[in-house]
Amino acid sequence: MYSNVSGATTIALLSPGTGFSNAKTIHIINTHASDAVLVDLYISTISSEGVEASTYYILKQWNLSNNEYFNLQSDILSFANTSSTGFGLFIKLNNADSEVDVIIK
Repeated sequence: MYSNVSGATTIALLSPGTGFSNAKTIHIINTHASDAVLVDLYISTISSEGVEASTYYILKQWNLSNNEYFNLQSDILSFANTSSTGFGLFIKLNNADSEVDVIIK
């Protein structure tokens, strides 16, 4: 799964209910021309009202300089993602002009 993420809005990389629950690798690279970016990467459940409920951070305010990357390889990063009220994987950047590419395998 590949995503280009920009802006300061929370983005669902893997929405609850997609059935992708065993990510072996998450690769995030800052693609902004000059600025660093602060990255929040987390899993969260969505309540029946559509609001984030339980949140567990993988990265919180992780600082990536321009052209720097973060690579997480893990055999234990799995979460229940088969139900629409299960966990999803989310990312949030700190600035409106922030840009990263994300690869999940």
